[in-house]
Amino acid sequence: MTLSHQSRAHSRLRCFCLLLIGVPSGAALANLLEPLPVEFQSGFFHQPGLNGDAAAAALQALANEHELGPGRYLVELQVNHTRVGQLELDFAMDPQHNRLRPCLSPALLEKQGLRLDALPDPALLEQPCLDLATAVPGARVDFDSAALRVTVSIPQIALRRELIGYIAPERWDSGITAAFVNYQVSTQQLDNRTQGRSSNYDLYLNSGLNFGDWRLRSSQAWRQDSDGARSWDRAYTYAQRDLPGTLGTFTLGETFTGSEVFRGVPILGARIATDLDMLPSTMRNYAPAISGVAQTRAKLEVLQNGYPIYSTYVSPGPYAIDDLSVGGTGELEVVLTEEDGQVRRFTQPYANIDNLLRSGAWRYTAALGRYNPAGDLDTPTLWQGTLAYGTPWHTTLYGGLMVSEGYLAHAVGIARDLGSLGALAFDVTHASSQFDSAADVQGQSYAMKYSKTFGTGTDLRFAGYRYSTEGYRDFDEWVSQRSHDPRFTGSRRSRLDTTIIQRLGTRSSFNLTFSQQDYWQRTDVERQFRLSFNTSHNKVNYGLHASQSLRTSRRGSARQVGLSISLPLDFGHSSTLYFDTQHSANGNRQRASVSGSDHDYRLSYNTSVSRDEQRRQALGLNLGYQTTSASLGAGVSVAPDYRSLSFNASGSLLAHADGIEFGPNLGDTIGLIEVPNTPGVGVQNASNARTNARGYALVPSLSPYKNNQLVLHTDQLSPDVEIDNGIAQVVPRRGAVVKHRFDARKVNRLVLTLRTPQGQPVPFGAQVSDDQGASLGIVGQGGVLMLPTTRTTQQVQVRWSEHPHAQCQLELDVADMPLNQGFRMQTLTCG
Repeated sequence: MTLSHQSRAHSRLRCFCLLLIGVPSGAALANLLEPLPVEFQSGFFHQPGLNGDAAAAALQALANEHELGPGRYLVELQVNHTRVGQLELDFAMDPQHNRLRPCLSPALLEKQGLRLDALPDPALLEQPCLDLATAVPGARVDFDSAALRVTVSIPQIALRRELIGYIAPERWDSGITAAFVNYQVSTQQLDNRTQGRSSNYDLYLNSGLNFGDWRLRSSQAWRQDSDGARSWDRAYTYAQRDLPGTLGTFTLGETFTGSEVFRGVPILGARIATDLDMLPSTMRNYAPAISGVAQTRAKLEVLQNGYPIYSTYVSPGPYAIDDLSVGGTGELEVVLTEEDGQVRRFTQPYANIDNLLRSGAWRYTAALGRYNPAGDLDTPTLWQGTLAYGTPWHTTLYGGLMVSEGYLAHAVGIARDLGSLGALAFDVTHASSQFDSAADVQGQSYAMKYSKTFGTGTDLRFAGYRYSTEGYRDFDEWVSQRSHDPRFTGSRRSRLDTTIIQRLGTRSSFNLTFSQQDYWQRTDVERQFRLSFNTSHNKVNYGLHASQSLRTSRRGSARQVGLSISLPLDFGHSSTLYFDTQHSANGNRQRASVSGSDHDYRLSYNTSVSRDEQRRQALGLNLGYQTTSASLGAGVSVAPDYRSLSFNASGSLLAHADGIEFGPNLGDTIGLIEVPNTPGVGVQNASNARTNARGYALVPSLSPYKNNQLVLHTDQLSPDVEIDNGIAQVVPRRGAVVKHRFDARKVNRLVLTLRTPQGQPVPFGAQVSDDQGASLGIVGQGGVLMLPTTRTTQQVQVRWSEHPHAQCQLELDVADMPLNQGFRMQTLTCG
C-alpha cells in the first residue's frame, strides 16, 4: 500500500471513529428532540428610568402564564376539522410540557372513529384518560384556552373507515316548530295598438309547517289571465318525516311513485323511499373499489384528472379501498409509495350511471295510493315497490313490481361498471293491461343505458334506448286508454336520449343533447335536439347554437340557429356587453344589451335594443334589487305597436315562537340565526342576509343530514358588540327549521394610555388583572392598553414585575371617558 493510500485510509478511520463518538444514545436523542423552554431577549424592551429587569419579568410572565387553571370546562371539540359539538372535559396540568391537557377517554375517542384495536397496548383501554399523542403515532391534541376549543387530529389509518363522512342520527336536528311561506308574485300590463289593454297576474305559494319530526308541505298557484279568467290550482300537499332506522323518508299525501325502475306517476297515498343524503358521503354515489398488495406500510394516493382526491396508508399485504368519493367518469391514477421509496403507479378506469350503487348499498321505494292525474281520468288504486342492491363485483341488481286493478308490471335489470369500456345498464319490463271495452294486451319493454368518458375529451354522459312491443303499456298510458282520453293517440314504440360533451383545448367545448321517440299507432316521429359550441379569446366569449323543439300541435317543429358574443366592459361594476342573433323559419331576430350590477350585487340592471322577425324595433329596461327580506324587479319594453310594464317580487316569511321574520326564498331546509338585539350582522352563508332589529336572520337551502357551517361576519360588528364565537355547525333533518343562537353582549371598549406615578409609560408586557386576580389584558407599546369591559366602574391592578414598586392600581369610570368612533379613550396615571 502506498503512503497516499495509507493516509486516506487513516483519514476515513478517524472520521468513522468521530462519527461513532458523535452519535447520541436513544435517550440523549429524545432529550435533544424535546422542545426547549421559550426565552425572549428582553434588552430590546428596556425603557430608561425603569428597573432594569422590568421588561425581563414582564416577558417571563407572558411566556409562563396560564390563562386557565386545572378544572372542568365546557369546550368545543373538533376532530379532523369536523365539529363534534360542545361537551364538558376535565383538564389537568401536563408537567412535562407545562400546559393544560384535556382528559379524553378511550370511549369518547371511539365515538369519534378511533380504532381501539390500533392501540399498541390493550391496557391503555383501562385508563380514564388516554394520552393520544403517545398511543397513536401522528395524533395530536391542541387546546385553545382563549376560544375554549379542543382540536384533535387522528391519522386516517387509525380511524374506522366506515365512519369517515358519516354523521350519526343522534346528531340530526329536527329543528323548531315553525311555519313559513315562499312567495312569487308578478304582474304585466300590456298596451297593444290592435288588441287594446290587458293585464295578467300570477301568485305562487310554497308553504310549510314543522311540528316535531313532521313536515307539512303544500304548493299552490293563483292566476288571472288577460281575459280576466281566474284559477286556483294546487300542485301537491303532503306530510313527511324521516325514518333514521331505515335510512329513508315517509311521505303521506299527494306525492309520486319512484322513477328508478318505472316511470314515476302522481298518487294520493303513502310512500317510503331511501334518502341517499342520510348515507355517509362516500356511499351516496358509485365509485370503484381499488385493490392490490403492498410490500410494506405504504402510502396510497388517488388522483383524478391530475388532482389528488384521496390519501391513506395501507398495511403490508392485500388492501381494498372502497370509500372513494369521486364524480363523473374517467380514469383514476393510483400511486403506491412503499417505505423503501419504491413507487408503483396504475390506472383504474371506471364509469357511472344512475342505476349503479356502491358495494353493499341498498335503494328501495314502496308506494300505495290512488292515481292522482291532473286531468279528468280514472283514479285506480296502485301499489309499487322497487329495490336495488350494489354487489361487490362492480354490479348493481335492481327490479320492481307495479300492481293495480287490471294492470300488472314487473321489471328486472342489471347495471355494471365495465371499466375502460364504460358503464352499461340493461333491464326488461313485462306489463299486462286489461280494458273493459277493448281486448287485453301484454308486452315487453327493453331499456339500455350507456355512459363513457373517452381519452379524447369526449364525455358520453348518458345514452339511453328503450324499445316496447305493441302490447306494452306504461301505467299512465293504460289509464289514458281505459279512460278514453282523447289526448291518447298511441303507446310509445321507442325512445332514444343522448348527451355528448366534447372538450376542445382549455377554452372551447361542444355540447349535443338529442332525443327522439315514435309511437305504434302514429306515423310521425317526435325529434328534438340542442347543440352548442362555446369558446373564448382575449376575454371575449363566443357561442354558436342550434335547436329544434316540439310543438304541441304536432304540425312540425321549430328550428333555430344563433350566434352570441359577450365581452366585459371597463365602466361600472361587473358590466357586460351582449349581442346575439337568431335565425328561424319566421325570419331573423337580433338583440344587443348591456347588463351589470353595483359593487355588492344588490342592484342589477339590463338594458337592450332588439329587432324581431317583422323588423319591429323595441327598447327594454329591467331592474332588480335584492333586499334582506325580498327580491324586487321591474321591467319596461317599448315598441311602435305596444308597450309593456311588468313587476315581480319574491321572498318568504317565517313564523316561530318569538315572532315573524322576512327573508329570501328559503328552499326546503332552513336556518334561523339569532344574535339577540344586534341588528345588521351579516351571514356568510347568505350573501344578502342581515339580522333585523331583533337580531334574527334567515339562511336558505341548508343541506340535510350534513354539517352546515353558519358563519357571522363579525368584522361588520360595531365596536360596542362582542361575540365570543361567530361560527357554528348544524346538522338539520330534511325540511327542518334549525335555530342557532349566537350570544352577543354590549361592551365598552377602552383605549387607555397608562403612565407610572413617575409619569413614564407603563412597560410593554405589563399584566392587567381585575380585583379577583383574573387576567384582563397586556399593556402594549407606549403604555397603551385596549380593554373591553361590561362594567361601568372597575378597579384594576397593573403589574410588570414582582417588585413592590413595579405595581400600581387604577380606578376606571366609563362615564368619565369621552367616546370617539365607538371607543372610549383616556390617559390615566397609576396610583
